[in-house]
Amino acid sequence: MNICSVVVHTRPEQLDAVQDRLKEMPGVEIHGGSEEGKLIVTVEDTDTSMAADTMMAFNDVNGVLNTILVYHYGGDESMEEEVISETD
Repeated sequence: MNICSVVVHTRPEQLDAVQDRLKEMPGVEIHGGSEEGKLIVTVEDTDTSMAADTMMAFNDVNGVLNTILVYHYGGDESMEEEVISETD
């Protein structure tokens, strides 16, 4: 399991269009943003794609200027298994 937090810097005038394109990508969730064109995004591995591949694809989205990896978690267990083991 991989979970990454990323800041995606877009052209401000294309912010809405970029959000729509990113939401279509597997494992992507948008948590907020600013009028200046910055988005807070998380990316997870899915059954069909790896988080790293999805993040690399961000650079091919029209309107994206750059991406910055802020946080990465990688482990063998799922988040659900981790929460269950912490409560035992």
